[in-house]
Amino acid sequence: MLISRRNLVSSLAAGTVSSMVFNELCVSSSPESFPPAPLDSAPNLILLDRNENAYGPSGKVLAVMREGLSDANRYARGEYDSLVNKIAAVHRVRSEQIILGCGCSEILRIAVAEFLGRRRKLIQAWPTFPLLSEFARSSGAEVIDVPLNTMYGHDLDRMLARAGTSTGLMYICNPNDPTGTLTPRGEIETLIRKLPANMMLLIDEAYHHYVGGTSSYASFLDEPSDDSRVIVARTFSKIYGLAGMRVGYGFASAKIATRLRARRLESGISVLSAKAAAAALDESEYVLMAAKRNADDRQEFLNHVNTRMLRTIDSHTNFVMLNASRPVDEVLTHLKKNNILVAPRIPTLDNYIRVSLGTPTEMLEFWRVWNLLPPPHKM
Repeated sequence: MLISRRNLVSSLAAGTVSSMVFNELCVSSSPESFPPAPLDSAPNLILLDRNENAYGPSGKVLAVMREGLSDANRYARGEYDSLVNKIAAVHRVRSEQIILGCGCSEILRIAVAEFLGRRRKLIQAWPTFPLLSEFARSSGAEVIDVPLNTMYGHDLDRMLARAGTSTGLMYICNPNDPTGTLTPRGEIETLIRKLPANMMLLIDEAYHHYVGGTSSYASFLDEPSDDSRVIVARTFSKIYGLAGMRVGYGFASAKIATRLRARRLESGISVLSAKAAAAALDESEYVLMAAKRNADDRQEFLNHVNTRMLRTIDSHTNFVMLNASRPVDEVLTHLKKNNILVAPRIPTLDNYIRVSLGTPTEMLEFWRVWNLLPPPHKM
């Protein structure tokens, strides 16, 4: 089983691993799909495949986790409510509007359980983060995939055109995974005004903290819509560096949140995970620093891209879609042979590979290995 961030694990006592493994089991599907490549035994494997924070959580969060190991024999009690209240306070919303989950994955799962099922339909862009559609198909729902537009963003007009009385849910991952592209706030607001009355909109903001320098984007959690059909999903897995802890949360109207909470996994968040997430919320300076560092790392990646006269899709996240200028399978095989994992082939984007941003040392090794590729074929 994959435990996120090897440096995190090495920083903790060995007993932490069992807690992480238990939390990975609480949602059956992988938290990051397309799907992850299997790890092998290479000691210097570079993980650029699952959009993790390569630097891990802050030192203060790590200290809280070490101290929390003594409670590993206990179920979460007050820690659960304390975390919910803290999330609500940070976002200036009511606690009854927050749904805590085992990663963002559980928020997606319970939304499917509540609003989809047989003879119901999910509308989503394609490609996008595929976990919601996997849950939907398992529930017996029909999944309608609407191709991205020419700018690799959501084609909201075409998505809306496919909506009908049997559509239970529409999904917008913003920024989108795997493309890293943004859907402007104004366009989503226009969509909401036109949605059928019986249809819910789930906006996945897993990569929210990495967006910067654009007025077209605004979070639907930090600046909520007054429409009760909107659900927002967030996670501690990305900028907070807690992917292995499996903590996510959702935001909705109090009425919808009550319905969703009734479907969540009982005791799905461990004591250690809850304490780590609560501590992470206090680290606002760390979040700002991590966002700035990611922007710098992304720019450095683009500098290497430009030097090699390659192309990318404009990214607002901690990963970049790189046009390989050669058969993707050839690149994936070459990278893996050299102990570098990136995301597997992305559906419909046959010329691209998705590269998560690692540490400077890891990215230098990525480009060293890239330079060993034979000259590209004409494509």
